[in-house]
Amino acid sequence: MSLLNLKNSIFILFFCLGLTQVISKPIELSKPEVLLTGWNARCLQHADLNGDGLVDLVYFNLNKSYLEILYRTQKGIAPKNIRPVRRNRWEPVLEDANYQPERIFINGNVSDIAIGDLNSDGVADIIIGSPEDGVRIFFRENNSTWSDGFEIESNKIRAYSKSLQVINENGRNELFVFTEPGLEKISFLKGQPQYPPSLFREGDKRAYGVELIDLNDDKILDWMYLVPSDKFSLKIRLGEDEGFGPELSFDISLSSFPASLESSLSLNYKKFCSIDSLSREAVIFSFSDEEIVNRESSFDLISYDIFSTSNTESFWALGDFNLDGIPELVSASPDEGEVFHVESDKNGFSGKVKSSPSLKGITHLSALRNEGKIKLLLLSAEEEVLGISEYQKGKGFSFPMMIELDGIPLAAVSTNTGKGKDDKLLVLCELDSDFYLKTFEWSSDNKFKVTHEYEVKDIKREPSELFVCDLNGDTQQDVLILSSRDAPVILLSDKKDGWQLVAGDSVVRKSFLKDIEKENISKFTDPLSKKERLLVAGEGHVRVISWEGDELLVIEQFNSKDQAGDLSTPIKIDWEGHGTFEIFAFHEDGYWERLHSEKPEANLKNRLESSLIVPSQVSTFHAPKGISMVALGKGGFQMISLAKSQKFSLKVESRYLTDLPKIRHNGIECGDFNNDGVQDLVCLDGKKNLLEFVTRDTKDQKWKSSLHFEVFEKNLHYQGKKGGLYEPREGLISDLNGDGLDDLAFLVHDRLLIYRQINRSAK
Repeated sequence: MSLLNLKNSIFILFFCLGLTQVISKPIELSKPEVLLTGWNARCLQHADLNGDGLVDLVYFNLNKSYLEILYRTQKGIAPKNIRPVRRNRWEPVLEDANYQPERIFINGNVSDIAIGDLNSDGVADIIIGSPEDGVRIFFRENNSTWSDGFEIESNKIRAYSKSLQVINENGRNELFVFTEPGLEKISFLKGQPQYPPSLFREGDKRAYGVELIDLNDDKILDWMYLVPSDKFSLKIRLGEDEGFGPELSFDISLSSFPASLESSLSLNYKKFCSIDSLSREAVIFSFSDEEIVNRESSFDLISYDIFSTSNTESFWALGDFNLDGIPELVSASPDEGEVFHVESDKNGFSGKVKSSPSLKGITHLSALRNEGKIKLLLLSAEEEVLGISEYQKGKGFSFPMMIELDGIPLAAVSTNTGKGKDDKLLVLCELDSDFYLKTFEWSSDNKFKVTHEYEVKDIKREPSELFVCDLNGDTQQDVLILSSRDAPVILLSDKKDGWQLVAGDSVVRKSFLKDIEKENISKFTDPLSKKERLLVAGEGHVRVISWEGDELLVIEQFNSKDQAGDLSTPIKIDWEGHGTFEIFAFHEDGYWERLHSEKPEANLKNRLESSLIVPSQVSTFHAPKGISMVALGKGGFQMISLAKSQKFSLKVESRYLTDLPKIRHNGIECGDFNNDGVQDLVCLDGKKNLLEFVTRDTKDQKWKSSLHFEVFEKNLHYQGKKGGLYEPREGLISDLNGDGLDDLAFLVHDRLLIYRQINRSAK
């Protein structure tokens, strides 16, 4: 079928279906206006680029490496303030739309395009980006030309669409770039970028999308993005005065980026449409800041990203480093020569992360009380040094002050001496293939000095960690020297800083504590004996181990429902601070399991399932509203607390599942295509090349199919070329001809097709 016959047949199909399927307010579209674009054209955007009040189009022509700008003409009059392309007389005229082209030639690749005014001249500029060639800006100049590409300094932009957004509000000109470390905000002053940019970290490499919109009506922009294939794929970070708060995950799995229903933007709650990745239904949902009390989940989860999800290891310390009475978190990765400080307030962690240069190859962090302050103890296995860093307000952490010691430090930990005194340091060193446990104390000449040294003779392999606890209840810190594939060495402390080797022949030590790593062990205080007992996670169970009568005993064992699954990071927690404890551990299949509860309720859910990180450590955070569990992982951490009334929630308003055979939608947009003031849905099955228009019945408020059609013949090809797996591959909805009605444009094969809405009332 020729292109002309194809266009006419589609027009007849539109008209017939519009009359027969929908009795009132039918959808009527014109035959398509067709423009030649070249194969693999992409990044379709729209804006008024020449200030004539008409919507113009922009896309990237990959084959010929230029930005194609299409200026809308009106009644045959050429648009002003442009420099049109000279016609190529050898190129066949396949265009029948009313557009005047202009081109900007590009060196390199383009994966996303954004449009906005970044130099405050009232004229839109064009921003392009790609991982290979970075982010560049083309400013509109006074003589209607475009400037050369102005390169922006940023991290590598993500290779997805919707990675760029310009915000022009309240006198601000800001460019947001979704880079590999996270979202960067670059402010512009008189057309010049202000460095360094602000960085809001997002470590998941799958995350994409920059949709900045005020979701909770607080006059501050919030950030919406997606993590495809995640069960809780929709993510929100609410805006704050200096950026964005922690990540909120919602129990919905989406396959397409949410499109906002324009008629809802003036309301105090916003509606969006997307495609459910499991059922392939069109789903309409809204956000609200009204308090929601009765919810299915028993827990609230807030996520914080510090490193990439590909980060292999990270280390953490919890302490009140800025002396405001509230503990903060500090983290480091062996791959980064810096430490990251996560600020907090009485309700939890703010999500604001500041970095400070530090040692390379850090493998240990801990909080240390010294000279009335809380300082940071750091150990670098790569540089084989031990140091102490002090937090300075407004500056961050100082570069570490080195501690002099003989030998190579392998592990270190601070020990709390109590009564506000300075902490001691325990450092395990290797010297000439021998291992020594050294005790350091703060001396009168303002430095740490060795006060005791103990040769550890019962270590077969290089130790991995020091775990301190008060096993015998004498207020002195005892130590377990952990070593992979071996049972730990257990040393009890005496009041003279000496050590006593115990449990050498203990079956509990040699069998039940063998192979444990730091993620397998934690401690809690027994309220009666004041001793600290051990929680040890293993395959299918968590055991409580205590020092009783000069020997180790297993006091209790709590079994997992899955006896074959490995458990880690056990914790005993009193969520409400009322003396009612529960024991949790993380299951290797990716969920937290409640193994024991002192609560009388019989309907407790024993699994916490969500978008969970795999923790290597676990701690607690005390807030006025209760106690939260802090799960610390390789790329970030999560705050888990009992579910309470939530001030920001998602509600699914409605769903629509097509009854067309063998059709599974994967894309969606919205617009008013019958001019009734109500938003309609345009659903796409890219594999079947089919568009379906869905309208809302005003009587029963249900979604109904009003029109569907295939965009082109399945075997359509040109000179041996074929389109992609999903065609049409991009589209947009806007008033493209200035008549006040929504129109549809999309890229398919080597064409741009434009369907205008027919206004019958105007005839």
